[in-house]
Amino acid sequence: MGSKKRARLEEVNLEQVESIASLGLTDEEIAIVLGISPRTLYYWKKKPEFLQALKRGKLKADYVIARSLFEKAKSGDTTAMIFWLKNRRPDLWRDKYEHAGDIKITVNRIITDKVPDD
Repeated sequence: MGSKKRARLEEVNLEQVESIASLGLTDEEIAIVLGISPRTLYYWKKKPEFLQALKRGKLKADYVIARSLFEKAKSGDTTAMIFWLKNRRPDLWRDKYEHAGDIKITVNRIITDKVPDD
């Protein structure tokens, strides 16, 4: 039987990991590109140097998208403007407001045997 070579974190180029993560890939996709299982990626993420390389790459991808969204919002794209404001200032721009305290609601319902004719 042949033995499968086990991937070793020490052999991974962290600059390459950062570059791969900057493409906007999911963790599963990153694992495929690196030739490892998602389980191995999860284990490697416990190592600070590997995790930081992943975070730097993902931050770069997020920056590109955020910048693009910001530019669209600045150019007057209403959808982009709403999305930007709801995410950047949810305290002022959310659709649903939560109220603190007890609210008591009494509902009175009138039930009749007859439905009015139209």
